[in-house]
Parts: sequence; structure tokens; C-alpha cells
Amino acid sequence: MQVAIADREVYAYTAGEALRKNAPSIVFIHGAAMDHTIWTLFARFYAKAGYNVASLDLPGHGYSAGKPLTTIEAAAGCVLEVVEQMQLESVSFVGHSMGSLIALEAASQLAGTHSLVMIGSCFPMRVGKPLLDAAQNNEHASVDMISLFGHSFSSQLGCNPVAGVSVQNIVERLMEQAADDAMYTDLNACHQYENGLDAAAAVACPATLLLGERDMMTPPGAASDLLEKFPRGERVVLKDCGHMIMLERPEETHQALLRAVGYQSGRPVT
Repeated sequence: MQVAIADREVYAYTAGEALRKNAPSIVFIHGAAMDHTIWTLFARFYAKAGYNVASLDLPGHGYSAGKPLTTIEAAAGCVLEVVEQMQLESVSFVGHSMGSLIALEAASQLAGTHSLVMIGSCFPMRVGKPLLDAAQNNEHASVDMISLFGHSFSSQLGCNPVAGVSVQNIVERLMEQAADDAMYTDLNACHQYENGLDAAAAVACPATLLLGERDMMTPPGAASDLLEKFPRGERVVLKDCGHMIMLERPEETHQALLRAVGYQSGRPVT
């Protein structure tokens, strides 16, 4: 569905389910140069389990028109506007990479947030100059670098629990179809974001950092300072996993989300 906010429309994938009054909600936020489709399996599960689901295309991505937002704070403000317009309650924010910083910022501002899950995250999230330069010039080298450094070695060999699916190919196609400048704008927003530690300290709900043991883009150790700032923080590290965690380890991601998001209507979601 398209959600009209102050100056734009933002696409929110609801897995084909109508919004329910008084239901818990989960908002999925994608990473740089990606879109809502990376969350399809998880969005469908939670929608069928009774949640209101909003798997977003940020402005300038997927089905959302306009230009990509240039700061994490602006993107978080956009997400919060969508939450307000959709009248979502008891919200859990789940974000990957850039989306994890947006989820962090949103959770720090929304009173009553139920839970926060940051996947493939760290702070500060600095981006190397070669990658930034390639992205700024809209060179395919930016896709190649993220594909190479964003996956564990086993994923690069083609190993995947879903038969016949290449994680690398999925990620590359998503990035290749992104609008010009989307990659650079997103990566630069991550690079420039400075409010992470203050935002973490302001998050009252439980926060889970879901990290890949072999993630070379956001190494697990680089999330230590962030973890310490959360009043109620937990770190989960998946073995032999790179940066594209929910694609490389979908079942482990699913189980981590069940633990982090918790209960629906007084019963475990299984």
C-alpha cells in the first residue's frame, strides 16, 4: 500500500493483509540501495501471525518515488510519519545495515516502542573511500565491492539453505536496479551519522543486535560501544555468516526475531 505523509508517498508492503486495530506491529527497514523485498519471508510470517506489517521502501527506493533521503535522521522521521499515518501500535522496528541505524533513531524517539532489532549493524558505520567514490560515480564497482565483502565465503561458494537460490545474485540484482545516486546517498548517510550512542541510550525497549561472525562490512566487534549504551541490550552472533544475514541465515534470523519481538496475543509466535 502507498502511505501518504507530509510531502510524499511511501510504499509499505503489508503481505496482502488488512490492518488490524489493536494488533502489535512490526516495521521492516531495508539497507542501502535495497528495498522491501529482502524481508518478504519474514513479513509474510508475521502478517499471518496476526501482526500489522509494514515492510517499507524508503523514498527513492522500490515503489517509493522521490529522492533518497540524505541523513539517517530524515529517514527515521519519514518512518515515524508512516507509523503515525498507519496508526500502528506496539511497534517493533527491524532494520538491516543502514536500516538498522534508521530503526535505532526511530526507536529512540517513539515512546512505547515494543522492541528494536538491528541486523548487520555497528556504530559508527564508516564507509571506505573507494566504496564511497565508486558509489558517487555510479560505478558497478560499488556493487562488486558490497557483493564481495558483504557475504561470507560459504555464501560466495553458493551454499544456501534454500535450494537453488544464490544470495549474491539476489543482492547484486537489487543494487543494480536501484536509482542512480541511491547507493551513494545511502552509504554517505551511514558514514555521516553521529547520533548512535545517544540514540541507543534513549531506547527504553529491549534491543537486539543480530550480527554475522564473518561480517567484513560491520564486524561484530564494532558494535561493542553501541551495545553498552542500550539499557536493555543483547548481542546475537551467527557463526560463519556475513553481512547479508537475513538472506544467508534465514532460519536463524527467524528464530532471533521470534525471541526479540516476543509474544502476540499472549502466546508465542512459532
